[in-house]
Amino acid sequence: MGSFILLPDFFCKDVEENIKSHGYKVSHYPIKKNLDADKKSFIEKIRQVKPKVVVIFHTNGIKSKLFENCEWLARVTHDIILIEDSVHKIIDPEKINIIKKDHFVINSLRKVVPLQGSELFGDREDLDFSTPSFVQSFRYRLKVYFLWVLTILGWSLVNILPGRLSKKFGLAAEKLMLAGYNLIGDSILPAKGGPGGFLSRRVNFEKIEKVKRHQVDTYERLLADLLPLKLFITVEDKGSMRGFPLILPKNRANGILEFIRSKGLLVRFELDDSVWARNQKIIYLPLGIHMTQRKVEEVCRLTREAILRNF
Repeated sequence: MGSFILLPDFFCKDVEENIKSHGYKVSHYPIKKNLDADKKSFIEKIRQVKPKVVVIFHTNGIKSKLFENCEWLARVTHDIILIEDSVHKIIDPEKINIIKKDHFVINSLRKVVPLQGSELFGDREDLDFSTPSFVQSFRYRLKVYFLWVLTILGWSLVNILPGRLSKKFGLAAEKLMLAGYNLIGDSILPAKGGPGGFLSRRVNFEKIEKVKRHQVDTYERLLADLLPLKLFITVEDKGSMRGFPLILPKNRANGILEFIRSKGLLVRFELDDSVWARNQKIIYLPLGIHMTQRKVEEVCRLTREAILRNF
């Protein structure tokens, strides 16, 4: 134990603490304001700390430029376990590209589709994954699915109930969702997967990607003149993102978020306890098949008003 794991500085704090609880040390390489990794700093960090594991995060589902040259990346990490963190990204298992023996891809279904579970992809058959006990898995899954069902119920009622009731159920659903996130993030031991893996093979990836691309185009068109930081997002990334990234300067971020939430849109600062978030804040505006064109346009209207009120 005591080996280093190299993480981006825009990363989940719960996962970092989980890593440390297993006896490993954590070091960070910087993520730029535009959500991309600094290649030079990435290489320097590898040389400096000599990590056993490197994690490359497709931030908000935007493909990391570190994967633009897979041959180079495989050489740089030739004797290192490479984990491609795609938990914010919609990935079709049929299109996964494993670039070396110790390269693994992980996803998180709950962050991109209404399913629970996570999947690990790789090209090794000699790994010994300790199988958790039935009781451990059952209790954990029961808690996770219980919170998830209540969260979905709460969000569903938001679209049915009027005004104040809608907002109350939205806040309750948000608390339940975050309780579920904490339960999953804080869990030290693994648990067997549920039906999510099987059901994920029935996901219509093409439909989701098409819907999201259109929604991102709408956000860009209606918010372009007011965005504090405008990102160049490829057509491919538009279809796989978790949310539309609204990157804000710290001195205006709280006012913008408070106004948006006061109008019932319960977004929040993402990974707000990360090192990256010390210098700026980010909000993910909603994307997905649950969002109609009218809803996206309403989110744009609220966001514009929030930004203009906080110049």
